[in-house]
Amino acid sequence: MRPYHRTVLAQFFIPVIVAILLFPCPLFGDEDVQSQETGGLIGRVFLDENADTFFKECDCDCALEGIPVRLYQNNCGGLIIQTVRTDAEGYFHYKRLEPGDYCVMPEVKLICEGYQPTKSITQKVEVKPGETTKVEWFAFDHFFDINK
Repeated sequence: MRPYHRTVLAQFFIPVIVAILLFPCPLFGDEDVQSQETGGLIGRVFLDENADTFFKECDCDCALEGIPVRLYQNNCGGLIIQTVRTDAEGYFHYKRLEPGDYCVMPEVKLICEGYQPTKSITQKVEVKPGETTKVEWFAFDHFFDINK
């Protein structure tokens, strides 16, 4: 390479390198860490056999496994952004959510399968950066037909 070409390259690259060092760019990892931090949600769905709306470790109240729980951004009834199923203990978890307002709702088909809610079946929650928000537990009882 001729000395002339080295000078032209140096004249171009040195100012670029100096600019990068003096004026950090988000592309190089100096963006605000707070804006990248996500949050989560945790809750539980259980069979509220005695319809008192509280979970008690007994023969009457038990976790409901495999229940789909829908997550909506902002208000319920809009676009479902995620669905998870409850685990063997009835817990559901949402991880890595952007901070903001959400609505959580277990799948209502339980009513058709013989269950009725003993609490509200929708909950609005706020996800905060770096925190896991606890959702009030969802409770269902066996549906009793008063005509029988």
